Amino acid sequence: MPFVPFGEYLIGNPDLTPTYDQSWNLSIQREVATGTLLSVSYIGTKITHLQAAEPLNMAIYVPGVGDANGNCFLNGRVTHFKVAAGSACSMVANTQDRRALSFLNPAFSNEIGRLATVTNGGNQSYNGMLVSVQHRPNQRINLNANYTWSHCIGDYQARSNNGFGASVDHTYQDPNNRQRDRGNCEIDQRHAFNLTGVGETPKFANRTLSLVGTGWRLSGIYRVSTAGTIVPTSQSSGMRTVTLGSASGSNASATSSAAADRCLCDISGQRPNQVLANVYLDTSGRPNTQWLNPAAFAPPALGTLGNMGRATLRLPLAWQFDMAVSRVFRFRESQRMEFRAEAYNVLNSFRPGVPPGSPNSAQVVDTNLSSSQFGKIRLSLEPRILQFALKYLF
Repeated sequence: MPFVPFGEYLIGNPDLTPTYDQSWNLSIQREVATGTLLSVSYIGTKITHLQAAEPLNMAIYVPGVGDANGNCFLNGRVTHFKVAAGSACSMVANTQDRRALSFLNPAFSNEIGRLATVTNGGNQSYNGMLVSVQHRPNQRINLNANYTWSHCIGDYQARSNNGFGASVDHTYQDPNNRQRDRGNCEIDQRHAFNLTGVGETPKFANRTLSLVGTGWRLSGIYRVSTAGTIVPTSQSSGMRTVTLGSASGSNASATSSAAADRCLCDISGQRPNQVLANVYLDTSGRPNTQWLNPAAFAPPALGTLGNMGRATLRLPLAWQFDMAVSRVFRFRESQRMEFRAEAYNVLNSFRPGVPPGSPNSAQVVDTNLSSSQFGKIRLSLEPRILQFALKYLF
């Protein structure tokens, strides 16, 4: 069976220890006043043996330019490939020639392209404080509020909650230093606040007033978080990580970009250098504003990886305000009609975020440094949506 030219291979390991998690929590509740319940909780979780992929056949950066004969030198020895006299020894076009296996056996340099193996050395930890208050002054009013202060830290994982596995396209940036890929989790939400309320009109003694005003129920919910909108299917796609673009790929196709492969090692998702302390420009959160400052980032030197970490960005504030009003009209003991009106985003406000149903590549802020739309707020959540329902029960 011949090898596929420039074939990409992912080596599995049947002896990998399964991923497992441990959770612990402590909660204290107390009625601080009549009808008011206060709860304070600590929640902790640790996930061990997260799976990822480690590259095995990276392209090796050969410094310098070709001599008069087109020879290049690595560690004092002439390389097996040549370039034009005076041309750079390392370029996207000769990625395949510079792979580790190509140096070992140049005669078969085109047989294997990207090569990776599945590893399970990653871990992730979550620690959070949850404070909640429930206030019920009477049977017709119920108010609930909760605030979560938390932090999730973890290693890079080539897996999201819908079963995506490790691949040759998404690996550790530097297999010799995995700490480059340790940082905030993509799903990290440092601050989150929720407020809900339900109120119901009383039962009036007057028959006419009771017919018009009794039984109306008004409810609302307000949610706000500092992490932006989290798309579950994109938890490992790097919505909060600045990248240089797509790396060259195994066969150095016409779409390859030297700007995206600054280390010239054919690793996807390379990150730039951060050259300014503050990377944000316009944090008003309005449509098409420049959330990220392009001047805060710069491509690293050729042959090197950028100094930026993974998932370091703060996304625009995400919030939601919904309301509903309902009423049950009773005709007989066994028959009644229920009317309900709901308003989502009741204020019809612009809210940065990724709307449901968007493709996995959709991002509220473009984090591809090579894009002409880099750093701009491009997507929004839904406008105000009204929904009415009439139900007859018998």
